[in-house]
Amino acid sequence: MARAVKQGMESGVRAEDLAATVTKIDAMDYRSIVAEPETEGDTGELKAVAEGALLPSTKIHTSANLVRLQKHGRMLVSTYEALRFQKLDLLTVTLRQIGAYIAGAQVKDAVDVLMNGEDGNTPLSYTKGTPDYGDFIGLWGALAPYELNTVVAGTAAMQKLLQVAEFKDAQAGMNFQGTGTLCTPLGARLVHVPGMAADKIVVLDKGCALEMVQSGGITMDCDKLIDRQLERAGISVISGFSRIFKDAAAGLDCGA
Repeated sequence: MARAVKQGMESGVRAEDLAATVTKIDAMDYRSIVAEPETEGDTGELKAVAEGALLPSTKIHTSANLVRLQKHGRMLVSTYEALRFQKLDLLTVTLRQIGAYIAGAQVKDAVDVLMNGEDGNTPLSYTKGTPDYGDFIGLWGALAPYELNTVVAGTAAMQKLLQVAEFKDAQAGMNFQGTGTLCTPLGARLVHVPGMAADKIVVLDKGCALEMVQSGGITMDCDKLIDRQLERAGISVISGFSRIFKDAAAGLDCGA
């Protein structure tokens, strides 16, 4: 059962696709680390250092905020007859779908941290846009020195993206029809997140923006209600997210 849930979690967009690293812990409390220049006003740029002069330093320390861990799961209740007279493959499909729902909830948590910070009070900065190709060129420049390699958008914003003229290029269209892979602006991976704010698009450097924290793996607990001949299985996953470098993500507000 756990294997089927895991397959469902890996079948579509995963939270790991947005995270630079995955940290596994055996606790409910976790503090990440913060890396920042030790000298006030230092932007982190590596400038020339004179002979004998002090090297600029970066201080790494424990974050003042705990990473907020969320539990996502579902109780699967089945009658004896449903298990006794049905094929196992049919139950596996249901378990895979539960895994897909859990993965979708984790992706939403990851996007929420990108947009609002771990505490919910440090929102991402946004620029106004249509969107069009020029908007992405601007985001690409604003994100430097980080690489724009991932674009995250909800359904409404995704539909606007697909109307950009560059998406209608004949060769790009053939790639989509032949492989099912969406063409993306500036070669970045396009991640569709249903339920995300309709007027927001987030771009990020996947290798620097986000840390994923997992408390254990997939938890499965099963029991029986003999008097009703019911089988019950509780399926849950505990995870959380933390921003590593805030400047490794930027937002586009394409609202009216």
